[in-house]
Amino acid sequence: MNIKKGIQRRYRKWTKEAKIRYKIATSSWRKSPEFTVIGTQKGGTTSLFAYLRQHPNVMMPWLKEPHFFNTHFDKGVSWYRRFFPLKSSHKIGGEVTPCYMYHPAVAKRISVLLPNIKLIVMLREPIDRAYSGYIMGRDYGWDSAETFEAALKQESELKKLEINILKENSNHYSEARDKLFYTERSKYYSQLIVWLKHFKREQFLFIKSENFFENPKKELTKVYNFLEINHLYPTDLRPRNTRAYDALSPEIPLKLDVYFQEENEKLIDLLGEKFDWKM
Repeated sequence: MNIKKGIQRRYRKWTKEAKIRYKIATSSWRKSPEFTVIGTQKGGTTSLFAYLRQHPNVMMPWLKEPHFFNTHFDKGVSWYRRFFPLKSSHKIGGEVTPCYMYHPAVAKRISVLLPNIKLIVMLREPIDRAYSGYIMGRDYGWDSAETFEAALKQESELKKLEINILKENSNHYSEARDKLFYTERSKYYSQLIVWLKHFKREQFLFIKSENFFENPKKELTKVYNFLEINHLYPTDLRPRNTRAYDALSPEIPLKLDVYFQEENEKLIDLLGEKFDWKM
């Protein structure tokens, strides 16, 4: 029985590797992606990925987050294009990697390789997003802080350590910055102005995560119009990757409201009153 299971595992591994080699070998016959969902982490991107996978005219990678432009960029374009449909296909290709918006080097990299790509941005209320990010980090074992307040203090100390490094290299991206910078990742204006230096405004679709959670079909209509695909809605609109967690003590949001005030005001000036979460 164990020998049989071992053979089956090796066969599955060999089959998977063979498929990857085939897709890389045929990368020149494959389309570049027409769109990518660049953010934000904990903003509903997993649900959007699941819904778009159900559309007959869209091909999404089997892997939700390829992380090509932030983590695997050195593997080359052939590695990346294996995720997308053949040029003979009627389907459009797209991907979802919510870390892209936050990574300082990604906007320029995408603009060079895919200057005409469509960019979907999902934005969740900054404090809720930061807290949800902490819960995910705790659940995955990235963060050992026992409370959100302790995690925020930890982030503050880590940022102090990285200030001088960032002055020398604005593209510096440490593991701490990736996994433990909860409030920094919620500073949407500071991230988006970098992207708007590389792409035209009409290449973006901005979605308020709360509206997406409340009425996914309505927000999907906007996505379909943006991507110019038929309005064929999923049969399964259940939310994905959700977590239940305790409410924050009132003093933490009060402090963070002050912390995010200037950043949020700039975001409203940039994107409009829709992204004033206090309204």
